[in-house]
Amino acid sequence: MNILFYDMGSYTYQDTLYYLKQLGHTCKTLYYHFPNKFHDDFFCDRFEKQLQSDSYDAVMSINFFPLVATLCHAHQIPYLAWCYDSPLEEKLEECFSYDTNRIFLFDRIEAEHYQSLGYSRVYHLPLAVNTDRLDRLQFSPAQMQKHRCDVSFIGHLYESPLQVLLYSADDYIKGYIEGILQAQLRVYGYYFIDELITDELLDSVNQSFRKIGQTSLTLNRRGLSFAIASEITNLERCFLLEQMGELFNTHFYTTKPHSLSDHVISLGPVKYMEEMPCVFRYSKLNLNPTLKSIQSGIPLRALDIMGAKGVLLSNFQPELVEYFEDGQDLILYSSMEEAVEKAAYYLEHDDIREQIAQNGYEKIKEYFTYPDRIQKMLATI
Repeated sequence: MNILFYDMGSYTYQDTLYYLKQLGHTCKTLYYHFPNKFHDDFFCDRFEKQLQSDSYDAVMSINFFPLVATLCHAHQIPYLAWCYDSPLEEKLEECFSYDTNRIFLFDRIEAEHYQSLGYSRVYHLPLAVNTDRLDRLQFSPAQMQKHRCDVSFIGHLYESPLQVLLYSADDYIKGYIEGILQAQLRVYGYYFIDELITDELLDSVNQSFRKIGQTSLTLNRRGLSFAIASEITNLERCFLLEQMGELFNTHFYTTKPHSLSDHVISLGPVKYMEEMPCVFRYSKLNLNPTLKSIQSGIPLRALDIMGAKGVLLSNFQPELVEYFEDGQDLILYSSMEEAVEKAAYYLEHDDIREQIAQNGYEKIKEYFTYPDRIQKMLATI
């Protein structure tokens, strides 16, 4: 096939492109970084000319872009979007109904949600890892020494707008939402926030905006749900890092400022292709507290950790246990306290931990390959 690949700097672009070519497909890439991915006349003109300059069998991108979808629909060219972000922005849904779309989501529950709304060209497809590339990486003694630690975490703390949204709400609303938050914080594997956000609750929150003269903001169920999920994620990640930092040599890598204590060693950002695998391999344990609104799927971080022969310490996710066995291929926790307890145990058992790293890596090589995923995507067209 002759494929036009649109990219704006995604993590998995290079690996996807490599295997597309390995499978015999011809690819041309158009790079562009959207200031606004919903309106951009310059991009539309450039993309239109590119489509007219050659005969393409399909367009592909990592994550879904509405302008690309609209242009592909106008030209009746299949558009394949493989997403590692979840949940997707609600506004993207305006372009989901095009018959040229093929949208692939790594979270099964999210995919089933869109399918239930009638979007038959939304599919569930787990992510992949290029273990061949990871196996070839060479790390210097200085790199290895820099990243050796007991526990590490790469990611954001997800500061939530929830407290701002509830600023003008009455005590009953605040208490009810705090109850939802505390209950969901302690439950892994089942996301019930949406079920507890009633129409009456949303009306009350929106009425509280009107009382202070805020007439331009109307919060819907999805927006409030994501704000609560982000707040939970922030609480969990902060708790885990602080607890791990007090007990173990703990590294935290992020692009954003934070207020964690000095017990946690903050080392700034790391490059995805070159440095991140070194962190995963030379950290004795790699934390993966998943964004709470990812209901069932396996996030890219978790797969990358195991693909780099790192030991994954993750919260329970339904799709993780479909492929991996707790205590054999990875380490799962069902509470924040259990995460700390398991970290203490496995840090004292090097041989068990090393076997877990090897087992997880072998499962990645068997079940999470790019050729398999690409062939499944292309088969839909």
